[in-house]
Amino acid sequence: MKSVLNKKNIDQLRNPMFLGEDLSLQRYDLIKYPKFYDLYDQQLNFFWRPQEVSLVKDISDYKNLSPEERFVFDSNLKFQTMTDSMLSRSIHELMKHVTNSELEICMNAWSFFETIHSNSYTYILNNVYPDATKFFDSILNDEEIVKRATAISKKYDELLTPSDDVKQQLFDAVLATQITEGLIFYVSFACSFYFGYRGKMEGNSKIIKFISRDENLHVAITQNIMKNWINNPDEGFQDIVKKNEDKVYAAYEMAVNAEKEWADYLFSKGSLIGLTAESLKNYVEWLANNRLTSIGYKKLYPHVKSNSLSGWLDSYYDSKKLQVAPQETELSSYVKGVDNTISENAFDDFKL
Repeated sequence: MKSVLNKKNIDQLRNPMFLGEDLSLQRYDLIKYPKFYDLYDQQLNFFWRPQEVSLVKDISDYKNLSPEERFVFDSNLKFQTMTDSMLSRSIHELMKHVTNSELEICMNAWSFFETIHSNSYTYILNNVYPDATKFFDSILNDEEIVKRATAISKKYDELLTPSDDVKQQLFDAVLATQITEGLIFYVSFACSFYFGYRGKMEGNSKIIKFISRDENLHVAITQNIMKNWINNPDEGFQDIVKKNEDKVYAAYEMAVNAEKEWADYLFSKGSLIGLTAESLKNYVEWLANNRLTSIGYKKLYPHVKSNSLSGWLDSYYDSKKLQVAPQETELSSYVKGVDNTISENAFDDFKL
């Protein structure tokens, strides 16, 4: 019988990340995987609130968007809202199986930040849209959005069902999380940044910039989980990893194809100056290659040598250029901020 408090001393340095002995004391004097504790600490340094960002200019900007721009903006905001609603709960399902203290505290922080993201979308809707409730209600009636979210939620839903092969379920869920946090969000992020780059919806763009920074760190968590499964036989997942190699490539290819369809959908009402469906398709292939190589797999699209959006998009993802104290920015979208200083080596293990 599982317990929220194992009343015996366990070997902190031998217990695996998942499916080991129930955790005892929350203690961090003996740490098996220091990177997870570092990532937890980095998340604390990243703390922010959406209310730090003024959306006053965004209100007038939104009214002046073209029909094509408004369709892209609305569709992405719907998708971002639904997906982050799901991710917070999904992390909790993964955590039920965690048996490593530093991973537990790291994922607790991760889950908390997902709630900040969800609250951020409410903040945007309450300020920019004349009727936020109407917009929220429309999300679940949007067939395209629901179709995308359903495809993502499937692997998490499987964790809710008792199974004799929990290791396979965990592998599938962690893989789904890495793809969601590290790939599926990024077409919508690029579109949000496009508006900011063109001097429109700058407050929204800055909020998404904070969210994308958090998601980058969350990808680093999944990357480290996968690397530990691959490299450490004590974790008991090497057979699972080997058995699922083809599945990893297939899952990434499916996600890339879904993002390409999403790009076509976003531009179905018309084009935007400086951003096309084709450039987003190249970007998502390039990104998939980087995500795969970061965990020791081969590139899925070896013909893709560069990122078609490199240049203007780089500043939104370069951690050394990222301004995380809101008062430091020159944008008109800031009210006040907190000190969220990023250390120079914060993303050493992270590849975009």
